[in-house]
Amino acid sequence: MSINLRQLAKLLEISPTTVSRALAGYSDVSSKTRRLVRDAAEKYNYHPNPLGQRLQKGKTETIGIALSPGQNYFKDTFFLDLLAGISVSLSKIGYDLTIAVAPESSQEIKSLQRMVQGKRVDGVILTMTKAQDERISYLLDQKFPFVLYGRTEDSRPHAFVDMDGELAFFEACKSLIELGHKRIALINGEQEYMFPIFCLEGYRKGLKSGGLTFVPELVKEWKPQDMHLNGYEHTLALMSLEQPPTAILFHTGIASGILQALREINLTVGRDVSLISYDDLEIAKTNNPQLTVMRPPGKNAGEKLVEMLMEVIDGRSPELLHQIWQAEMVPRQSTSKFKTR
Repeated sequence: MSINLRQLAKLLEISPTTVSRALAGYSDVSSKTRRLVRDAAEKYNYHPNPLGQRLQKGKTETIGIALSPGQNYFKDTFFLDLLAGISVSLSKIGYDLTIAVAPESSQEIKSLQRMVQGKRVDGVILTMTKAQDERISYLLDQKFPFVLYGRTEDSRPHAFVDMDGELAFFEACKSLIELGHKRIALINGEQEYMFPIFCLEGYRKGLKSGGLTFVPELVKEWKPQDMHLNGYEHTLALMSLEQPPTAILFHTGIASGILQALREINLTVGRDVSLISYDDLEIAKTNNPQLTVMRPPGKNAGEKLVEMLMEVIDGRSPELLHQIWQAEMVPRQSTSKFKTR
């Protein structure tokens, strides 16, 4: 037998409003009454309307994650780990997750506005942050709760979790120099995004620490829309130089293109060319030889993003909500000591 709110209130001889507030856990209803109402609701199989409860609290109990277009997120095991951490953490506190992907870059603000101005979410998580990011400016102007996975050049206080791309690429470059490599290439992301800016800086500092000069022809940029093709074409271009690199640093998302190019020109990974990539995606573990990687902690980052965002929603100043994490170097068979070709 199941009953509605008014029937339950009539059985208990209290008002429907008191029943509703008791089930929502409001402190202005005595603990004795809250317990009485909960027991009766369980006995008569009454379940309150979640939407009604949310409206009563003035909250949606939903968090939005706004994704930039052009990325195949659901083939990215790091993103899936990040998403799993976010989803599990939200589930534990009774929140839902809404994912919004704009069809193209020009629509990103409109997609965000629908969530914010439509009051569909209580807070937003942003990824793929840019140095000059209009999404972040919009949320700051609206004073709407958000947290970044990444950083931006906007100096106004905001919460973020980020990986130390500068340190990761510094350490990777330094490790290759210690193996005797002097011609080290970098196939990097676009410089409008913050993470590739840090990666380039770490690469430059790594070269300098080993007494090597920065050579512009050894640095290439890939675009999210053409990851495989960019990796393939940039590798062929690098290896056709008069003095080709003996090692390459890159993001694992473009690994398939790099590996295809090296196979076509009969170069063996780990023997003829050393590779270190950022992010421990599936291809890094299944390729033969396996790729040495800089591995970021995706699931833990997702959990921390939720924790920070809930603090912002609860009114804590985002000024102190900053964390920069380190990636773990995982040595495998794609790196070796420099050998003269």
